[in-house]
Amino acid sequence: MIQIEVVYALPNRQWEVNIEIEVGTSAEEAAGIARTSEPLLWVDDLKVVAYAIWGEEVPGEYELKDGDRLELLRPLPIDPMETRRRKAAAQKD
Repeated sequence: MIQIEVVYALPNRQWEVNIEIEVGTSAEEAAGIARTSEPLLWVDDLKVVAYAIWGEEVPGEYELKDGDRLELLRPLPIDPMETRRRKAAAQKD
């Protein structure tokens, strides 16, 4: 068995849970396990589009290692290119 930390964050709040999983567990499998654990069990709008380990994006099939920090990445509220376009348009005015 190995220990990992699973993190999910919104702009105004962050949840963390430490779980024990079997060697060979994938990021996607661990996310499913974490979703049934306190406090992530109570997050109503938990939407995951990707996974990261210590800030580096990994595929769902990534095999977790002892001590990994699995970050559950949520969808961006707005496309970064759209944000840049809006800023450029505002600077023209």
